[in-house]
Amino acid sequence: MSQKLLLACLTCCCAASTAFAQQVCTIEGTFSNNKMRYEEKPIEKVYLSRMDEMENLTVVDSAQVSGNTFTLRHALTDYNGPEIYLLTGFDNGSCAFFVEPGTVKLGLDAAFPSGGMASGTKTNDLYMAYRAVGAECTRMQLDSINAFAEQRGAEWVDSNEGMEVRRRIGGEAKTRTHLDRLRFLLEHNDSPLAPLMMQKELLYALSADEANELRQAISPALDGTPYNEAFSNAVLAKNIGIGSELPNIAMPTTDGKRLTLKDFRGKYVLLDFWASWCGPCRREIPYVIKLYNETRGVKDKFVIVSFSLDNKKKAWTDAIPTMGMNLPDWVHVSDLYGWNSPAARDLGVSAIPKTFLLDPEGKLIAIDLRGDLMIQKVKELLGK
Repeated sequence: MSQKLLLACLTCCCAASTAFAQQVCTIEGTFSNNKMRYEEKPIEKVYLSRMDEMENLTVVDSAQVSGNTFTLRHALTDYNGPEIYLLTGFDNGSCAFFVEPGTVKLGLDAAFPSGGMASGTKTNDLYMAYRAVGAECTRMQLDSINAFAEQRGAEWVDSNEGMEVRRRIGGEAKTRTHLDRLRFLLEHNDSPLAPLMMQKELLYALSADEANELRQAISPALDGTPYNEAFSNAVLAKNIGIGSELPNIAMPTTDGKRLTLKDFRGKYVLLDFWASWCGPCRREIPYVIKLYNETRGVKDKFVIVSFSLDNKKKAWTDAIPTMGMNLPDWVHVSDLYGWNSPAARDLGVSAIPKTFLLDPEGKLIAIDLRGDLMIQKVKELLGK
């Protein structure tokens, strides 16, 4: 083989390897109406926006609209599975769909973007099938009501007897929809759609025990994925009590790393919610420091995690050394959302200071231990 031919082959191989490693979601959009609702002008550009856990939007890509169509090719960097993104750029909402490798066919109306339909990739197609389950139950309900109307007349439909029949039909249809959706999701329990829809549409109707059984029915293939973590946390949050497992809350550190409660499995954990502006917290901190000093000999068995409900990083990080808390192995975390923190919400934190004492398996031992009683309890557990 000549040197020139060898070089050409190597170039092709490198290009193929790069193409394989770089996953792309191509979005091919078609408008049935390209004019917005509030402004009678055509859409010129659309934006692909990612939504975080606080529903804040960040634009990550965009595409020009030509006539009634657009094509957007979005590179999936550090892809960790299908994720809901929003198509924005309208004056009346947005269109939600799953971004994943492949080509998404998106049909929408600029005046009513929330009614857009996405297909062409595995999760988007599955979501369309899931929506069809609910639509079929709604159709059956309407058919039953229309049949009664034809048999007995419009006046009967609005009578007390007719209203009672309609309520019965509606209740039956709602129950049937719930069960059929649940059956559908369990049949696809290895799709991220399952925990997402279970949390958003079905969880409210379940008892704590039923919800926990449903959580355990999700495929292990989804362990650690964002939607499954969110669903699991929502389930665990329904029944927080002594002996229960706490939601696996996300805990960003001062240097931007992301920890969760599961990262401390194998150790006793004192999870302490506080804030720099909280007077009662400042009065309690000397006891936490005393606990820290008296357990240094067993730091392999016990850790203190202080979760700040500050919403300004400087106030939080300045308070740590000011209060004498900048000590080795003392873990400081905060998502800087203040009282809107998902962690505080999941754990039902409505006042601070608030402490949770966990065993090495992540089970709750005690809530709201304070002062010398807190120190005594931890030292008893550690066998000192």
